[in-house]
Amino acid sequence: MSTDLRGIHQSNFFEKQVMLSVFVSDQSRYRVLSNTLPWPELAEAANQYRAQKVSIHNGRALNMRLHLGAHIAQGMNGWTDRQTEEMVRYHAGVRILCGLAESTDSTDRTSIEGFRTQVGPNGVEALNQIIVRHAMGAGFTGTDLCAADTTVQESPIAYPTEVGHMKNISEKLLGIGRSLKTKSLNTLKSLQKKAKSIFTEIRLFTRGKSEKALEKKKELSLKLHTTVKKMIHFTQKKLKDLSVGAQAQVQEKMKFYDHVLGQVKQWLQTGKHPKDKIVSLWEQSARAISKGKTGKSCEFGRRWIITRLQGGYVIGKPCQKLGADADTEIADEVMINFLNTFGEVPNAFVYDRGGDSTRNDTFLDNVGITHNCIFPKGKKKMNVSEDIFKAVKSERSLNEASIATIKHQKYNFTKPRAKSTQTCELKGQFAMMGFNINQLARDIIQRWEMKLEIT
Repeated sequence: MSTDLRGIHQSNFFEKQVMLSVFVSDQSRYRVLSNTLPWPELAEAANQYRAQKVSIHNGRALNMRLHLGAHIAQGMNGWTDRQTEEMVRYHAGVRILCGLAESTDSTDRTSIEGFRTQVGPNGVEALNQIIVRHAMGAGFTGTDLCAADTTVQESPIAYPTEVGHMKNISEKLLGIGRSLKTKSLNTLKSLQKKAKSIFTEIRLFTRGKSEKALEKKKELSLKLHTTVKKMIHFTQKKLKDLSVGAQAQVQEKMKFYDHVLGQVKQWLQTGKHPKDKIVSLWEQSARAISKGKTGKSCEFGRRWIITRLQGGYVIGKPCQKLGADADTEIADEVMINFLNTFGEVPNAFVYDRGGDSTRNDTFLDNVGITHNCIFPKGKKKMNVSEDIFKAVKSERSLNEASIATIKHQKYNFTKPRAKSTQTCELKGQFAMMGFNINQLARDIIQRWEMKLEIT
């Protein structure tokens, strides 16, 4: 067989090709979405939430179509900001989605991150609601079904330990002393050095579960607690010498660290963790949530309500109460989220047996739900026809599948790349938006293919 060597030998080292012609299929999801998404409505929602943080009428003009397209493409694929920057610059389909087919413009990762931060979690939720309503207008979903369940968005934190908290608090207190430039910084440095030494001793010389090791660990933990407590008292004393403005900057943090040390002291004295135990110094909404699963008895994070709609689309919201809780009073939270999206109640409300309660049943009757499809506990039967029961049984299983899909690493729902509570919530909404956009693109392409077959 002969060989084609065109392109192997470079005739001119400095030769540059300025433009390339690339064919993008009309079945490309980026091209399909570019032609069908309600861009004016999306832009209006994004600007509404951006205006709460920046002045949208002053300064350099933002290319809204470019940033919305990059935002949507990132949610669809779970890209990092660097990957999104590269795709916007070089991927033909993404450039069409961003409205750059006839342009050489691009963006950078800093602008991508800035736009996402300006829109915020509430803005992403609003964009997701627009996409779901757009899908409903196209006939891909509707208000017939509301199949909900709770899941845990695990926080991107290290495994929480009391000695780890105390060591981290000592470092934070030393940082506060440095930022405030207190005159007695050497005292704080000495106490922090002592705390670090005790922490190292605990880690190295109290391994195992023998009685001797546990006794030694408790003794050293009490010693570490006393040292960190001294740092708090010393810092609070020195704060009085500062101005009122400087005190206000750190007073809230000092109260929080003191509260965490109080929880640690309770555990050291009783061996029992307090209710609503704080498991992270930065992700303060995270809690230890018992799951009762083999291999994972507990998850550290925030409970979310995930609602699967007709056609497989999803909406969701963090639960109002932090930590674990029974689902016997969850129907009102689910319904508020549904009403915020569609403005009307569903025909059928589906939930697992954890939601079986008189309170939920009474609430659903009051709002006018036609089919209460909460799976009953024990040997009770659901008060619906056999056909409806079979349908909701299938939907219940599909709801679990939808939750598993958004928790896949592609969508970055669980253990998201985040450094704040607000960003964790943003990533949760972002995951559902990306999932819904992919679902919408598939539905549009399938309908187009069906029309071709009929033709």
